[in-house]
Amino acid sequence: MRDKPQSAALALTGLLAGSIFTCPPAGAASFDCAKAATLVETAICSNQELSTLDDSLTSVYQKAIRRSQTPDTLKEAQRAWLKRRNACQNTHCIKVLYKQRLAELTAAHPGPQRAAGLQLLTRPGDCMETTIDNKQTRFEGSVPGQPGGEIAVSLAAGVGLYITAIPHLSASQDQDVYMARTRDFAVGDRVRLCLDALPDDCPPGDDRGKVYTVTNLKNQLTFTGIDSWHSCGGA
Repeated sequence: MRDKPQSAALALTGLLAGSIFTCPPAGAASFDCAKAATLVETAICSNQELSTLDDSLTSVYQKAIRRSQTPDTLKEAQRAWLKRRNACQNTHCIKVLYKQRLAELTAAHPGPQRAAGLQLLTRPGDCMETTIDNKQTRFEGSVPGQPGGEIAVSLAAGVGLYITAIPHLSASQDQDVYMARTRDFAVGDRVRLCLDALPDDCPPGDDRGKVYTVTNLKNQLTFTGIDSWHSCGGA
């Protein structure tokens, strides 16, 4: 956060304590919490439910951009939504706006395989076939191999995975640099997606932290990934 006069900082702390801070630190995926500079950003980074909503909206928005025939219009609408969100003064306002935006984007840009896809993967060992939909860095414009440049591999089944292991790489190879450049896992490749593990002791409705293995059917190479940058519970 930018440096502020002491009196302004104290006033800001009081406002947050009285109207927005309701949970222990949670984190958020759409921006760097270490650089949170507004009341709303600080609230999202400190509230488990808002952090989960932010994770969800980031994923849905990225998919909507890829599927949209008018991405510039969608980006402008998202900027307008961010202005409304940033005008909020309490968690209820932020929560309502996130849920409204999630509903709008999901209705306008539905994932074609989500309903019939991931619902089939409920137990470790369950598998399905899908395709690689996209690869993008955790923060837009970040460089693979640097903080914020971690690669998320999006699958048409409706899940995005941050890489935890690529067995055939040497210890000296950077996983994210490799995944950003390689044709071993290219957009459009047909893959087998298997659920490896479920997170433990999660709050109701928050099951982030599922671990999957992806096997490319064209070369039998695999990688393991987790479905959210933040584990369930906001950690």
